[in-house]
Amino acid sequence: MRKISKWHENKIVGKPSKGCQLCSLGAKLVLYITGECHSNCFYCPIMKERRRDITFANEQQITSVNQAIAEAEIMSALGAGITGGDPAVTLERVNEYISGFKKHFGEDFHCHLYTSHSLSSNQMKILLSSGLDEIRFHPPRLILSEKIKESLKIAKSFDWGVGIEIPVIPDQRQKIIEIINFAIDINLDFVNLNELEITDANVEILAKMNYIAKDSVSAAVKGSKELAMDLLQKFKKSPISIHYCSSRYKDKTQLKNRLVRRAKNYSKHFDDITEDGLIVRAKIVVDNINSINLIIKSLNSEYGFREEDYDIDEKTNTIFLNWLDAKRIGRELKTKFAEVISSIEIIHQYPYPEGIITYLEPL
Repeated sequence: MRKISKWHENKIVGKPSKGCQLCSLGAKLVLYITGECHSNCFYCPIMKERRRDITFANEQQITSVNQAIAEAEIMSALGAGITGGDPAVTLERVNEYISGFKKHFGEDFHCHLYTSHSLSSNQMKILLSSGLDEIRFHPPRLILSEKIKESLKIAKSFDWGVGIEIPVIPDQRQKIIEIINFAIDINLDFVNLNELEITDANVEILAKMNYIAKDSVSAAVKGSKELAMDLLQKFKKSPISIHYCSSRYKDKTQLKNRLVRRAKNYSKHFDDITEDGLIVRAKIVVDNINSINLIIKSLNSEYGFREEDYDIDEKTNTIFLNWLDAKRIGRELKTKFAEVISSIEIIHQYPYPEGIITYLEPL
């Protein structure tokens, strides 16, 4: 018997798609293939600086398939979610990256793609032949045009997962019902209902349309979750999967697990990793490379450090080491090398070179 079930912080009728299952593990590389898109959705969350032809693998800007593969390897990825912008703007590039992933990792490396375009049969055949495993259509502004309908029907005739993914806009109940009914009528595999979120990119226009945050600590729009729950109740006997994806889930589960996977491979011997996937370490910033050599000599000879107990970034004149070691000897070092040490700090940082620092404690 079909029912509404809890899945992480989400609710679902049926079961999540393969792409969603891997995302929940943090095992999907996020491939932002281009920032270009012609749909002009008022709720688009993408910041204006990225709405151009630029490519990212997770948080890293890249220019080649090999760079994307390297990022996938360091996070032990089991697949990739291809997004934008709209990937359909640059299908040749999309096919190049999917083919590259499949060649390097094998056919089990699961690739799913989002698009708001009405793709032709020939375009989808090429995507399928490159190895795309799952395609998700987003009717722009929740308008289910005849072209999108035709693309969905064609997509369903191929051997891959096919679904619709849309934001739950609080006063657009009837449009969403129309979309879900169509998905059921043509027997799609799933409909994903995303909690509508406020970002720096859409905050002004959403405010003008009276869409506000549900509370002071959330980016989710008031009424989005409630409408999603109402829709799940209405379609709780749906023969296809209906999946409500919460704003909280994207941060607490998807992002956290992806950071944890990357941190395990990125971290040094001396680093600690938080449960949220952040690197905990200390950094000593000095005035020049000669000072680095001076302090390293002291760490080795006076404090018993080994080469694996620290790391050096010559570009920023920084020595990284275990945060507890820094607490233990930091004061002595600052006294002994007062003229060359600019700062000693404990940091919590995203597991990337020059990753975002979320916590900083001067010593």
